[in-house]
Amino acid sequence: MASHGVAMNPLSRNIMISCALDENIYALVSTVEFVSRGPALSAMMASMIVLLAFGPVSSAQIGVLPSVEITCEDPDPIEVWPGATRSTIVHCTLENPSIHSETVEIGTGSEEGDFEFAAPASVTIGSGAEVDIQVVVRAVELHQEGEFDANITAKVTQANGIDVGAFTSEEEAVVSLEVMSFGSCEVTMGQGGGSIDAGDPVVFAASFVCQSNTDFSIGYSLIMIEEGSMSSAWPSGFEDQSAPCEFQVQAGGGGGNCQFQVSTPSNLASSWNGCVVLIDNDGDGDGVGSVAPSSCSSNTPSLGLNVEPQGLSLGAIGLDGNSSLTDIALENKEVVGGALGGLILLVSLVVVVRRRSRRYADWDDD
Repeated sequence: MASHGVAMNPLSRNIMISCALDENIYALVSTVEFVSRGPALSAMMASMIVLLAFGPVSSAQIGVLPSVEITCEDPDPIEVWPGATRSTIVHCTLENPSIHSETVEIGTGSEEGDFEFAAPASVTIGSGAEVDIQVVVRAVELHQEGEFDANITAKVTQANGIDVGAFTSEEEAVVSLEVMSFGSCEVTMGQGGGSIDAGDPVVFAASFVCQSNTDFSIGYSLIMIEEGSMSSAWPSGFEDQSAPCEFQVQAGGGGGNCQFQVSTPSNLASSWNGCVVLIDNDGDGDGVGSVAPSSCSSNTPSLGLNVEPQGLSLGAIGLDGNSSLTDIALENKEVVGGALGGLILLVSLVVVVRRRSRRYADWDDD
């Protein structure tokens, strides 16, 4: 028997399936529109980025994924002598090669040296744009000399306002930070100088307290500068009889003490006025190094000196720049007292003799 149902040929069935699919398409579109308006948009965008990352990449997809490129230049050396800024500036360029507007987070650090960094926390870079940034690097006090690597990093955290930090990598630029060496010594000169007799030696001591960020050796020597001569040549008849003044300074600091002596000519014909100056042998300390000063100055460790020919100086009578007549009288009370007593006796005798002379003259007149 023939069936009472409607017979279906294959073509009719395909048409029905197609109609069913068309109806489902509209339902799917409605679903997508609903989801796109919901809070799941960020998750969907992130998923699409992940799929793109693991899918085949063609030339048409270059620049689709969020990314950043960073390049930095090595900065100027850092000076760390006392009073220096101890800082330098690193110049960097960030480039956004993607089609997105990106927020890029900046990071800094160094595993080799002890530095402080100041940089923008983040920057916003438009699609295909570049941004220049500056990173200030500051060394700690007494930082050791040498070259040290520092890292400047950049990471895309947002693309078109959507968080993508979980799917982006950190880009890094390595720069070399050079810390210059320094050595500085503070010189304290002991008592000495002043007014002396020709032929007497000039004797004094000096102490040195040094700071340094590296091991180094230093030495000091003397020069004499005559007032008004504008020359540091040794005057005729004066001789430096000091032992060598040299010592080692360790990184972090150190110091030493030295004795100095200068002989003066006994046959000095006229007064010599000027100063004795300490200079360091290589310019690393507190002196003037290889460039000798041409005049007495408070900027260099020195002692004022006045040498008088024998018999003419205040020192010959015990009166130098630090003494007075009262000081001498108090120090030589017995001598001064005897001299005053003798002077009074002499005056008394003169008075008595003159009175007697007058009496004899009166008798002769009578």
